[in-house]
Amino acid sequence: MSKLNASDLIDLRRSLVNLASLMLLMVLTTGVAGLFSSWSLSQFHRHTEKTLMEASGVVSDARSVQASFKVQVQEWKNILLRGHVEADRDRYSAAFRAQAKKTIEVLQSLPARVDRLQLLNDAGAPYKLADAVDVSEIVAELVALNEQYERGLAAASADDAMDGWDPMLADGMLRGADRAVSDRMESIPVLIRRAIDASLSKSQQLGESRFETLSRFVWSAILFALAMVAIMIWRILRHPALAR
Repeated sequence: MSKLNASDLIDLRRSLVNLASLMLLMVLTTGVAGLFSSWSLSQFHRHTEKTLMEASGVVSDARSVQASFKVQVQEWKNILLRGHVEADRDRYSAAFRAQAKKTIEVLQSLPARVDRLQLLNDAGAPYKLADAVDVSEIVAELVALNEQYERGLAAASADDAMDGWDPMLADGMLRGADRAVSDRMESIPVLIRRAIDASLSKSQQLGESRFETLSRFVWSAILFALAMVAIMIWRILRHPALAR
């Protein structure tokens, strides 16, 4: 092997520096790719967990609508059972109206809260509560029912035959009137829970798809880095200074 001249040594040293720089660049590239993949999956799972936590609160609120309506019905029964004294009747009537207002307010807030959850349906499109149940229609039914309660209360209070109070008359006018509205309210948390399960299943599919895509991305970066380093080493080994 002949003696290397200064020019060959400089050129070989430059090639080795380039190889080291390339290897460092490839390590950084694959590291960044791996960190990005981990961050992306972490953000995805964090968003899913946050949505599920918020969804649990919405389901609780949907169930509270039914509970609130049951309290409202109980307040109505209090009027019938304990409203013989006008002062007590006024007190129970005020409690009934306050509970009726609360029930409507909670019911009206549900669509916006469900839509903010960004749930996905089976097709992967954004889920809207209106697609499953028309809450505004239930609100209208509840308003009509409350008006019917008021008419029953007015009729019972105006009965001269019973000294201005006939709870049997009011009870007869409203008996069973709340059943249809109650059943529709009871279906709301069931539908929301079903939507959450469908969204969770779809999110799991999207998560698996994202993991596969990011895995291919990272492996592609690694293979590209190895290929570049291999080409660089091959070029160095073919350097004229090493061939002598």
